[in-house]
Amino acid sequence: MGLFGGKTACAVCGEKESKHLCTEIADGTLCPQCARYCIQSPLASVAAVRQAREENHRRFQQFHETKVLTQTLGGSIFVDLDHRLCYLSGQKKPKVEPLVFQFSEVEGYQLERVGEKTVTKTKGGLTRAVVGGALFGSAGAIVGASTAKTETKTTGGISILSVALNLGGLKTRVQLASPPLGAGTLLDSMMELGEEG
Repeated sequence: MGLFGGKTACAVCGEKESKHLCTEIADGTLCPQCARYCIQSPLASVAAVRQAREENHRRFQQFHETKVLTQTLGGSIFVDLDHRLCYLSGQKKPKVEPLVFQFSEVEGYQLERVGEKTVTKTKGGLTRAVVGGALFGSAGAIVGASTAKTETKTTGGISILSVALNLGGLKTRVQLASPPLGAGTLLDSMMELGEEG
């Protein structure tokens, strides 16, 4: 028995994975690859996840790339306009079969920056304090220093695109670090086309 309690077989694919990496659902245990189909559906059944996995495999096999949005040193959004399918990937050729979703399965998306740092610099505070102090004493120095110009900059961080999906009743979310420019516009268009049927 290992340090983290040994390995557990996934109820969907049979893959053995360390217990601490597995996810418990209503009637079984899932490996990380199978759990991605139901991240926000803890009451999902093994049968529903198995069906979603098989459907995803079928979609990936039929996927015909018609459009790709790419960010240099970032992620890509692959689109199949003929079948109205899409997937997100940080690699041109994913090593693991990506989660392929229909336009109509997109419930919403969010673009956010994580890890940002805000830096504020004060310029001219000392000069203004000296001039204010010379003209009006200590009160002038305080007022002069407080009127100094401040410059605030946000630096660093990374953009994350998070797409909420409903895969036949299974709620999940896919994410992409450093998404390409135009990702929001593309997703808006996909959602519009998904509503049209």
